[in-house]
Amino acid sequence: MNVLSWENISKLAGQTVQLIDGAENEYDILCEDVKEREGNGETKDGRLVEHYSIVLAAPEGVEFPQGNYLISHHSMGQQILYMHPAADNRYTITINTEA
Repeated sequence: MNVLSWENISKLAGQTVQLIDGAENEYDILCEDVKEREGNGETKDGRLVEHYSIVLAAPEGVEFPQGNYLISHHSMGQQILYMHPAADNRYTITINTEA
């Protein structure tokens, strides 16, 4: 099973994940939403396309620069994912297997 599949990750909405930064600081972060993007679930050149965004809400007073972070949850294990600021203490991780 692909732990980063839309089917698996879409179930994280409303749950808490753990984020570990480059200095080994650990934070509990709310997975506020998982948004399906255009083309998600289509087949291209015989491959299934996964295209979605994970929206994370950081605790008050905590800011993260864009970059790679270790994200952990029992349903997906530990994954190093690229995260960037969105707005209002929100951060986005985009998964796109078409690229």
